[in-house]
Amino acid sequence: MHMGLDFGMLEGLSAGMEILRTPSYDAVLRKKWPRLGRIILTLFHYYLVPEVFLLWLFSSVPEGKRWLAANGPAILYSRATKNVSNIAAWFLKRSTGMPWVAHCSDPWVGDPLNGFQRWIARQLEGRVFRDADAVVIVGQKLADHILRLYPWARHKVRIIPHGYAPLAEKPVPVQGAGTRPLHMLQAGSFLPGYREPDKLFEGLAILNARKPLAGRLKATFVGEDTKLYQDLANRLGIAEVVELLSSVPYKQCQQMIATSDLLLVIDTPGAGGIYLPTKLIEYLAHEKPVLALAEPESTIHEVVKECDLAFADQNNPEEIANAMEKLLAQWESGSWSVSEASKEGAARYRIDRLNSALDDLLCRFYGRVAA
Repeated sequence: MHMGLDFGMLEGLSAGMEILRTPSYDAVLRKKWPRLGRIILTLFHYYLVPEVFLLWLFSSVPEGKRWLAANGPAILYSRATKNVSNIAAWFLKRSTGMPWVAHCSDPWVGDPLNGFQRWIARQLEGRVFRDADAVVIVGQKLADHILRLYPWARHKVRIIPHGYAPLAEKPVPVQGAGTRPLHMLQAGSFLPGYREPDKLFEGLAILNARKPLAGRLKATFVGEDTKLYQDLANRLGIAEVVELLSSVPYKQCQQMIATSDLLLVIDTPGAGGIYLPTKLIEYLAHEKPVLALAEPESTIHEVVKECDLAFADQNNPEEIANAMEKLLAQWESGSWSVSEASKEGAARYRIDRLNSALDDLLCRFYGRVAA
């Protein structure tokens, strides 16, 4: 497989898990013919298909059919970090008739797709909801948003949020509050035109004007497209406290989270508050203060209220500045911790607890496979 994979993410998988790896032809194109591949995939991405990863179907579906033919009946479970996973499972469902549970964490139909791409996405997504035996969606707002297109599939939907795996060792409380700068980290990519740091940077500029942040705060942003916003930080006079880094391997990112003091999550504004970022749930394992920038009554807002964590309206730089000022005051006074209510709320998102609902769902179909 020719892909930009982080092989460290394969560590910790169960010894009894069989992994079949097949080529992803979008990555093959980029690897073998970089210039031609970039041109072809750019055309695919912006004009032809709703997801360039659909090219993986040409290798994944035949391999899946071969495995099922050799190993007998199974319950199909597709997890849609990439939507192609559900489409591959749809082909396997159609060819074998085996029970299938599809997972959905993002809507597929909508911006930034053009009309033709949106039509293709609607056809494919509609088939998932029509032919899956059950569909797992990570939040009620997201389910309501998607089901406006497929109201007849509501009886198939189960709400199971993202979950986190507890750390191998209990998190160490943050040390040094009040004796050094507060280190805030945003571990996640920006999406130019959709999820950007402009209002946050404006809020930091407001706070910087009240009292200089240099020597008091270090804000690190790591992920794709972060460096596009260096000029904005420069113009707002906060470049000294803002660090913009490209993506790093997962294990390195987890270490950065573990050694930070304050964790930041930024929602996609104007989307109806439907998203539940996996990084927010992963943050909960570290038992650290979190600042969520989202819209009021969004899914993110509901989670941080449940977990007794800090929140500010992402569209209001003044409110962001006030939230940061309050957090800085707590840090500089030496009182830096998460409440017991926060730990109790976060514990409800442990993956072993959440997956009991998924286990129950899969067990419903076991009789059909075992018969």
